[in-house]
Amino acid sequence: MTRSLGFWNFIAKKYSKDKIADMETYKRKLEQTQALFSSDDQVLEFGCGTGSTALIHAPHVGHITATDYSPKMIDIARSKLGEVSNVSFEVATLEDWTAAPASYDVVMGLNILHLLPDHRGAIARAYELLKPGGYLVTSTACIGEMNGVLRAILPVASALRVLPYVARFTLDELESDLRAAGFDIQTSWRPSKMNAAFHICRKPD
Repeated sequence: MTRSLGFWNFIAKKYSKDKIADMETYKRKLEQTQALFSSDDQVLEFGCGTGSTALIHAPHVGHITATDYSPKMIDIARSKLGEVSNVSFEVATLEDWTAAPASYDVVMGLNILHLLPDHRGAIARAYELLKPGGYLVTSTACIGEMNGVLRAILPVASALRVLPYVARFTLDELESDLRAAGFDIQTSWRPSKMNAAFHICRKPD
């Protein structure tokens, strides 16, 4: 994780300026997520990057706590707050976040599970932090289903420190892990195998 931290700190400024490649897909995910929200919801986003999605969702909820383990990402996120008062940006990993069990109505992990050495642990922690009936919203690259050249390049690039760690699970494996943690998968969608898979998962009452 320390090696990846250097990568994310290094690219934080560029990352904050990058345009969204597929705005139509992004807007669809925003809309489906906002359909879950109530005005008093307590929301946690882990791996929030520079905070743009948390700020978009802010008017629809009570409060969003958005975490990332890159201090440079969080510095940029905090610089975007302006007059937004119901979003808190914190430097933390999901496993280190000290909130009590059943603290949140919604937990979001967007474009992050495939970057974690222990994505199953993150899923289990999200389940623990959710209230009964709460939702986990994820967007995850299923590298195990992408073309063979890409799958071969990623571990080499990671070893050379050109890219951070990237897990290579398939969509079926990811969904099996979500169900094994106790979640009911309510939405599973992606435009193609080259796109991230979007999931809305509910913790049973």
